[in-house]
Amino acid sequence: MDIGVRKPRIVAFEVTRRCRMNCVHCRASACADFTDDLTSGQCKKIIKSVADYNRCVLIFTGGEPFERDDIFELIDYANSCGLAVSLATCGYNFNDKTAQRLKNSGVLTLSFSLDSDNASQHDDFRRTGGAFEKTLNAINIAKNAGLKFQINTTVTKLNADKLAALARLSESLGAYCFNPFMLVPAGRAKELSAIALTANKYEKVLRTVAQLKAESPIDVRFTCAPRFAVVFRQLYPEPQKKAFLPTVASAKVGGCLAASDFAFISHTGDVQTCGFLEISAGNILQTGDFASIWENSDFLNSIRQKNFTGKCGDCNYANICGGCRARAFASTGDYLASDPLCSYSSSVSTLIAAHIEQDKLSAIADAVNSLLGVSHNYLRKHYYNLWFTLKSSNIEETLNDLSQRFGILFLSFPATARHKLDSAAIKRHNPPDNFNALFCCKADDSAAKYLTALPQVSHCIERKTGPDWPYNLYAVFHENDTKRIEKTVADFTKEFKIDNFQILHTIRSLRA
Repeated sequence: MDIGVRKPRIVAFEVTRRCRMNCVHCRASACADFTDDLTSGQCKKIIKSVADYNRCVLIFTGGEPFERDDIFELIDYANSCGLAVSLATCGYNFNDKTAQRLKNSGVLTLSFSLDSDNASQHDDFRRTGGAFEKTLNAINIAKNAGLKFQINTTVTKLNADKLAALARLSESLGAYCFNPFMLVPAGRAKELSAIALTANKYEKVLRTVAQLKAESPIDVRFTCAPRFAVVFRQLYPEPQKKAFLPTVASAKVGGCLAASDFAFISHTGDVQTCGFLEISAGNILQTGDFASIWENSDFLNSIRQKNFTGKCGDCNYANICGGCRARAFASTGDYLASDPLCSYSSSVSTLIAAHIEQDKLSAIADAVNSLLGVSHNYLRKHYYNLWFTLKSSNIEETLNDLSQRFGILFLSFPATARHKLDSAAIKRHNPPDNFNALFCCKADDSAAKYLTALPQVSHCIERKTGPDWPYNLYAVFHENDTKRIEKTVADFTKEFKIDNFQILHTIRSLRA
């Protein structure tokens, strides 16, 4: 076996496309009069082929799995093959007897869907009167039977601002997990462009869900939103996670699981990356061998090798995120193209300065620290007392947002040349244990070479000047006390006959 191929941890099996609901977003375009289900024997052949390859979690999905008369027979058979069984249901024909049979059969988890905390809005989205009430009833039955369940929510413009409320509702109902799904234009959802999120709104929702994950007492996931892995790691780096609830501290947030940890098997036996990308890697009923399809498919291997084009091909987060291959295919016809919902592009870095009054400092520091791409944020002894480093693809927009929120002018000094960046020196001399200062002057390359050679200098960078800030050369000095920094600066400015300069001593770091 190719050691680069991981066996899937989760396989979803679409056992029917029959369903009495008529949901506007249904990727399967499921309907009540669907009749072309696989036979019990065919389903068992598929189940055994998966189990022979890997004893993973098998999710029975649809349509509505309970529309099959043999669903419990299939559950029992999957259990006998050593698979852990989960099931996704609409809940409209869920009762105490069903719940008890599921409990007795050892079903691992169930999933129910709530797309609003408002009954009429949910029913409209599901195009089924009473859907909200029936789902809540099914959830209560499952909870009373001791079944573990999660709540799924398809994210659109209709409910993007209600995710916090839906997370709280999920918690109050007894769910172990709240799992939003980003809308993917597949099946009937191809016609929903009017309620699909824009790229900018998607970025805001990613941050909202990241905060929910960090603060919620239950697990929070985000499916079909592969950029979530990047955003969550940036907002909540690994060291910070240790202080979170156990559900977050142990969380491993990944991007798209297609062709690695997740597989989908269609109602015809085709192996796919997911239910939203209807490209077949091979048909189990024809080959009888899930393993050979999974390991040898050129289609699946091209995704594993991340042979992406466009922005995804150039992205330095490709290994973490991977983009949504289904959205790329729906938009361009090329599943290796860029994810059209992602607004990320290669970032540039700049140094930002501002004058902040003491009574506003805490609020503005918190706002700055919440931005993606902020690596350092210092309070310095100067009229311009707030200095932070921002890496972003839309720096101007970010600064305009901050200025409008707080009525503060933010000055940007992007780098034009980097002479030295010694991250080890930063760690050795981090306030308050030691002292550092930002030194700014107007000087040439020979001065830059001098500063670069000093062991107490961690940064030496040329930057663009501003109307009231003529300094082009920046260096960060680290010493055991401020007097030693001033002595080093005095020797340097005397050597190069520099009269116009600034020393901005660091008071403290504003970023934990």
